[in-house]
Amino acid sequence: MVRKVFNSLGGRIGGLGEAAFWLSLFSLFSQILALLRDRLLAHSFGVTKSLDIYYASFKIPDLIFVTIASIVSISALVPVFARKEEEGERQLKEATDSIFTVFSFSIVFFCSVSFLLMPYIISYSFSNLGSGAISEITFLSRILLFSPLLLGFSNFFGSIVQYEKRFILYSISPLLYNLGIILGIYFLSEKIGIMSAVIGVILGAFLHLSLQAVYIFYSPRKPKLTIRVNWQDVKEIAMLSVPRTLAVSIVSFVGFFFAVLASKMAEGSIAIFNFSWNLQSAPISLIGVSFSLAAFPSLSVSAAKNKMDEVVSKISSGLRQIIFWSIPITTLIVILRAHIVRLVLGSGFFDWQSTRLVAATLALFVFSLVFQNILLFLSRSHYALGRTRWPLLANILSGFISVVLGFIFLNYFFEFKSFFYLVSEILKIEDLSSTVIVLPLAFSMGSIAGSILIFLGFGRRMCLDIWRGFSGHLFKIFVSSSFLFFSSYYTLNFSDHLFDLNTFWGVFMHGALAGLVGIAVWAISLYKWGDRDIVNIAVFIKNKIS
Repeated sequence: MVRKVFNSLGGRIGGLGEAAFWLSLFSLFSQILALLRDRLLAHSFGVTKSLDIYYASFKIPDLIFVTIASIVSISALVPVFARKEEEGERQLKEATDSIFTVFSFSIVFFCSVSFLLMPYIISYSFSNLGSGAISEITFLSRILLFSPLLLGFSNFFGSIVQYEKRFILYSISPLLYNLGIILGIYFLSEKIGIMSAVIGVILGAFLHLSLQAVYIFYSPRKPKLTIRVNWQDVKEIAMLSVPRTLAVSIVSFVGFFFAVLASKMAEGSIAIFNFSWNLQSAPISLIGVSFSLAAFPSLSVSAAKNKMDEVVSKISSGLRQIIFWSIPITTLIVILRAHIVRLVLGSGFFDWQSTRLVAATLALFVFSLVFQNILLFLSRSHYALGRTRWPLLANILSGFISVVLGFIFLNYFFEFKSFFYLVSEILKIEDLSSTVIVLPLAFSMGSIAGSILIFLGFGRRMCLDIWRGFSGHLFKIFVSSSFLFFSSYYTLNFSDHLFDLNTFWGVFMHGALAGLVGIAVWAISLYKWGDRDIVNIAVFIKNKIS
């Protein structure tokens, strides 16, 4: 019975469009749960020192996860699996067991070392929070080390699941992760405070692992620990994954550095930064991550067969779709930022001042949304081609600019009075003195630089070929998105007296009206231009319904 259920959930998915659809759908469900998770956190604790401690406690475990677990991510394993499968199932099984064995001992070792060194790391990084907070962060960080351990093994199993194109099964796991956190907060927050969220994280990580572990248990490719490690296979993975691991780790290092900077600001700054980070992560998961995951296996196969025309076509198509969705979504988020924050987080201890600050930081994050999505997608495209240098260089550049600008803005932002006045007027925070807004601004500028560099990494000829595939689309999207902006903006201003904005449903209806008007104007303008993407969307939805 169990096997039948998992075979049903783990049905193979073929084309890029269908895979991206299912990945986006489940990513949407996961993001809804993630938003509910953040709402419970905001409701229960507000923008307080407790949440600063909680988010600070996450940083080291998260860094371990992305550093170690990304070594066995799909980007590294799929090309190796594809070559080994050509050699035969025995060679594939041997490689899987060898990599699994080395990975298992590595992640256990790093978690153990981190457990011992945690007091020194935390006391050095978050000294501004005080001794009591440092002790609590150390304690919680040690407990949260179970998270990278469980999620690391889940990530390895997930790579096998994705290689077999069982995208639905893979996509359900994040739902369970967020569900675990929600259950922990909902049932335990009043009894044990912020510890409830920590317990929820461990429960969610366990559920995340369990779903894929059950499927792997019945799979003929189930990995096993072995004493006969094929070090050549391990070396091959290391050569592919180490540059990628460094590239991914840079983002986590930047996040850790920003948390340290935020700890030097007013109480609640770490929480504000993380709330806005999580909100902007929703469209990135829906667009950038989904298209990247869906495209990678197909790009890898085309690259392995040296069909470069197919590779160029698929990259152009992916960029076209990413731009098509990213720009109007960015526009909507900027216009409706306060509504979004209030609807998602605005309850309990989360007050209006916190709403305005999170809304401002969110707007500065999504300023680079399209570039963040492009950076994700093109990184996977380079990995599919067996190129690891350019994603690493792009992420180094992005991280370096983000860190340098973050430090400069923190110390000198308010000295540039005209620039500060412009930003504060646009974001409607002229009466707030918090410096936390400088962090997403620095991050966005770094992301823009990184996306430009990684595109140039394809070389002049390939860049031109890719550019031809989507450049004609840009003008239509920009113009239609500007129509969306002005129609939504003026709808908000003309209709604010129609709704009670002190209630949840008043805020919802006000934002929904403005958003729907903007989307309608956007879609009609594209339709009048004869944009084929609007037609394709309608046909796709119709086919799925039927």
